Amino acid sequence: MAIQALLKGWVGEQKTKLAQTLFLGEEYHVFNNIIIQLESRSTQIDHIIVSKYGIFVVETKNKDGWIYGSTNDKQWTQAFYQKKYRFQNPLHQNYAHTRGLAELLRIDHSKMHSLVVLWGKCQFKTSMPENVLNNKYTGYIKSKKQVLLTNDEVDRICTEIQNVKINTPFLSGLHHVKALKKQYDSNTVCPKCGGNLLKRTAHTGKMAGTEFLGCTNYPKCSYTKVL
Repeated sequence: MAIQALLKGWVGEQKTKLAQTLFLGEEYHVFNNIIIQLESRSTQIDHIIVSKYGIFVVETKNKDGWIYGSTNDKQWTQAFYQKKYRFQNPLHQNYAHTRGLAELLRIDHSKMHSLVVLWGKCQFKTSMPENVLNNKYTGYIKSKKQVLLTNDEVDRICTEIQNVKINTPFLSGLHHVKALKKQYDSNTVCPKCGGNLLKRTAHTGKMAGTEFLGCTNYPKCSYTKVL
């Protein structure tokens, strides 16, 4: 099953690379599969597209069937052949990517564009925000026409990302996966933003009286984990 998931992910990556090559012009600088190392964690970014219109951070998933989810849901649902599967909200996942990349490149987060692309034969069954797309996405990138970066800034950013890619060891991808699993298993480090987790008790609603872990960066980060 793990091999099948990896193969589907690889197919999605190749489709994204092909679309970028065919439909994006010379003013867009594309970087694929970048692992960035922050103070307390590493994060892997599927695709980074740099232009004077900002930096587009693209998270890709290969999904079939019906997809249910919203911006604020912690998890989305995939319904496929009368079975349901839960997966992490890719918007939340990509938020961590954009924050980390903005920190690394020393630019304001407002100059980042988060984009989620679902490849495969899937159909959205709930309303999705404009930056969550099924297959076609280069039109969304080209729709952004406000200039956010100077030519010098674009050159500097491209150089820094290229240096990160060149200096990333070959086995870093495996180390990142292990670190990510450890982070999600942690009861002290928030897997969404890297902040601290503190024990809290719900006082209202259906979960009243239930203990959970909450991120100390709330309300900026809303991650919780039921104990």
